[in-house]
Amino acid sequence: MDIAKAITFITEDPRWKEKMGMGLVVVVASAILSIFLVGILGFAIVTGYSIRLLQNVRDGQPHPLPEWDQWGDDMKRGLKFIAVGIIWALPMILLSMMFGFLGFLLDAAGGNGGAPEIITGIFASLGGCLYLLYALFVAGMTPGFTLAFAQNEKISDALQFTPILNWTRNNLAEVLVAALITLVAPMLISLVAFLAGIIMCVVGLIVTVPLSVLVQSLFQHHIYGQLAAKTQPQI
Repeated sequence: MDIAKAITFITEDPRWKEKMGMGLVVVVASAILSIFLVGILGFAIVTGYSIRLLQNVRDGQPHPLPEWDQWGDDMKRGLKFIAVGIIWALPMILLSMMFGFLGFLLDAAGGNGGAPEIITGIFASLGGCLYLLYALFVAGMTPGFTLAFAQNEKISDALQFTPILNWTRNNLAEVLVAALITLVAPMLISLVAFLAGIIMCVVGLIVTVPLSVLVQSLFQHHIYGQLAAKTQPQI
């Protein structure tokens, strides 16, 4: 994986300032409108835009950063991919609900150290372990179901558990590298953005934080595009 390329490709585009400027406006507007739950549509557009970036990298385009010229299509593909993520995360959502219920039982036990409290604590610990294990599993499967979705932009393609699992196993080394990179790099990007905003008298955070959100998405999908080009997945 060319980690540096996943960042430098942005400024290599002749129109990178206009494209990144428009992306920044979309992210800021989405964050503001999230108060009214409308912002999800803006983030869906960014997600759909990032999927197009993945496809361009996969297809070997010299300047893969897309134009902001498919607003409706980006929103649709973004909403579909968000739905994919929610479906894959359903077990974690159910476990979280279980945690809440167990917490209620723990409070009902009165904190006296009785048998109900001990049993509830044991189940909560087991549930926490299951949550962590499944979260790690999903992190490893994310490259596969993202690439599967990007092939035809169909939700059903990204839910083919067995083909995606087999592809992940067959490309395990590359998948683990991509998963690790896309886990660590966003944290570093966020840190740099935060420090840059502080240096610019805090007010700069209004620009650097939303910009980091956009860059993280572009970075992640560029890495996935590289993975697709390298493995030529047939999921």
